[in-house]
Amino acid sequence: MSTALKSRLEAAGSALRERDVDGTTLLLAACFVPMLAFFVVVWVIPIVYALGMSLFASPVRSPEFVGLGNYAELLGNGAFWGFLWNSVVYAVATTGLSLVIGLGLALVINQRIRGGDALRTLMIFPYLLPTLVVIFMWKFILDPNIGILNQFLVDAGLIDKPIAFFSTLEFAMPAVVVTSVWKFASFAFFILLARLQAIDPDLYERARVEGATTWQAFRDITFPHLRGAILIILLVRGIWMFNKFDIIYLSTRGGPLQQTTTLPIRVYQLAFSEVNFGMATALAGVMFFLLAGVAVVYFRAFAPEREVA
Repeated sequence: MSTALKSRLEAAGSALRERDVDGTTLLLAACFVPMLAFFVVVWVIPIVYALGMSLFASPVRSPEFVGLGNYAELLGNGAFWGFLWNSVVYAVATTGLSLVIGLGLALVINQRIRGGDALRTLMIFPYLLPTLVVIFMWKFILDPNIGILNQFLVDAGLIDKPIAFFSTLEFAMPAVVVTSVWKFASFAFFILLARLQAIDPDLYERARVEGATTWQAFRDITFPHLRGAILIILLVRGIWMFNKFDIIYLSTRGGPLQQTTTLPIRVYQLAFSEVNFGMATALAGVMFFLLAGVAVVYFRAFAPEREVA
């Protein structure tokens, strides 16, 4: 083959490769640019706009630039720390209880017990029910006049008189937590059950042959396989519950005496009851930075990409 022919063939091959590279680049751009535009429009612009509003005393009617004044006033107000504490208590209690209950039920149903399929089907209904229906149901159960729980407790002699669970300082937060756990425990249940069913049964058989107890099998086989799923549940469910608004607002409106007022409830009160949009957006900004910080610590401390791998 002549040198000229070889050169022409090499030039043609190089052109084809460049054309393939250009085609791949165009395909990637066609897929990435719309996604990036959607991300900017739906996520970045609203966040930047809200953070900008938080720098004004009254950003809607007569904007007055105050810089970080709203943030300084918030952090210097003792009530803010009480609302933050309520948010943390609510998020930790609901997430922790949902995880424990979901894990317990998943372990039981994974044993192929009789009626397990029916129970697994029933577990999805609380999650699918509208929040308003769940609130009505639990307000009926816990009602001091006609509630079945109060009737049972009085008949059993455990209490002297009915308790208005959603209206008393001692029981308002526990009542909201119980309502939330009943609705959202199935989230953890299905994630953990799916992970349990992916574990190789031969691992348990080998452990049984070697004389491992049930606890040792759970500690050395089950838990390591569930660790990634548990961490994801703690992060995702924790952030969702920290931002939860509807269950608390529909059940207690943040009362009694702000006993169940969390940061999302306080944002709503500032914006629509006190018409203080500058302070409301500043509080929303504080929530954003808090959760962003928690997410950064989570990814640095637990490295979930290694769990997935």
